[in-house]
Amino acid sequence: MFSPATSALDLATEAAWGRLVRTPLDPGVWALLEPAGPQNHAPQLCWLGPELLACVWMAGGQEGTAGMGIYLSLLAAGSGSWSEPQLVSQDPERSEQNPLLYVAGGRLHLVHTAQRSRSLDEPFWEAGSSFSMQWTAQLRHQSLPLEGLDPADPASWGPDAWSRASDLIDEPAFCRHPPLQRPDGRWLLPIYRSLETGGAFGHDYSQVLLLEADGALVAAGEHLFAVPESTGRVHGSIVLAADGLSLLQFFRSRLADRIYVSRSSLEGEQWSEPEPTQLPNNNSSIQAVRLASGRLAMIYNRFCFEPDPAAPQAWGDANWPRTRWPLAIALSGDDGQAWPWIRDIDTGFGFCGTANWSLNGQLAYPTLLEGQPGELHIAYSWAGRAAIRYLCLEEDEILGIVPAGPGEA
Repeated sequence: MFSPATSALDLATEAAWGRLVRTPLDPGVWALLEPAGPQNHAPQLCWLGPELLACVWMAGGQEGTAGMGIYLSLLAAGSGSWSEPQLVSQDPERSEQNPLLYVAGGRLHLVHTAQRSRSLDEPFWEAGSSFSMQWTAQLRHQSLPLEGLDPADPASWGPDAWSRASDLIDEPAFCRHPPLQRPDGRWLLPIYRSLETGGAFGHDYSQVLLLEADGALVAAGEHLFAVPESTGRVHGSIVLAADGLSLLQFFRSRLADRIYVSRSSLEGEQWSEPEPTQLPNNNSSIQAVRLASGRLAMIYNRFCFEPDPAAPQAWGDANWPRTRWPLAIALSGDDGQAWPWIRDIDTGFGFCGTANWSLNGQLAYPTLLEGQPGELHIAYSWAGRAAIRYLCLEEDEILGIVPAGPGEA
């Protein structure tokens, strides 16, 4: 009996790290960015201009260990491939994590965390102590002039081109998503506090940090806004409400039950208590974006632990299902009251059942932004952090609208 493998066209030989490809059974255009270490995690995308897209992520041997650094890759118009990643963070003694980018004052700004790495001679089994050391994390800030940045010249955006990293605030804090700019030009950066108390991170809570139009911290005493009753709701993602007169902030839930939402005026200084939405959450990162169509888009893992009314959990507890698949995008036409359009864009490797559950590589910490109207750009940790996968697809592909074929009206 013959094997078709001996005569098949092997398209895998055409693949390369960073190369944009289109495959017939998958939506959109995609690429696997070149890994910068055994673990590649927590990407964020940012437009540096209409012709240049950036992706930043954390990479290294292990989250929480020294040498975990922040890497940057660029996709220029017409290049057809993401650039080789460059290390851009500056503290090899700490674990540098959760990077984000934004453009302000003619400069590209990078904010990330830098936490102590626990040495082998320190105990991690003491009650109430988390091995992660996240409560030691500082928010680090550095910037790069956009003028003179050449995607083809890594020296113009590599590690030596950036300003010296400095702590954005004195107190330990964590970040995940980029800031939203207010009408007055200032920026609202969602942050959260990770506490040593309660080692499963259930005691984390959220705040909003106010930055000047040029990215500098607003004067002390005026720069920090609380999100009330936000224990266990973190990774805030701030978007403009449909009315254009208020803000929404969506959160990951440490109880792995639902995505939560809080509301504020445009100033972002007073937030409501977060409330659950319809969308599930698996205690992993999510991100929301307002599209040119007016719809609200959410990218997330479509999985959760259903709350048990007979055994309610207190905020401060945390659940860790570790099921970070499938990866889905949901669309809402009413600011998240309902999400009638949902599509799974990556289901992992398709393994099912307890015997091979661990083989389904996690799809985690997605980032989402719009380019041309209706064109969605996505990046996420792929296959258990083996690499960062980039994907570009149309809003219509979430709505289920099929383009007309030749000769069709």
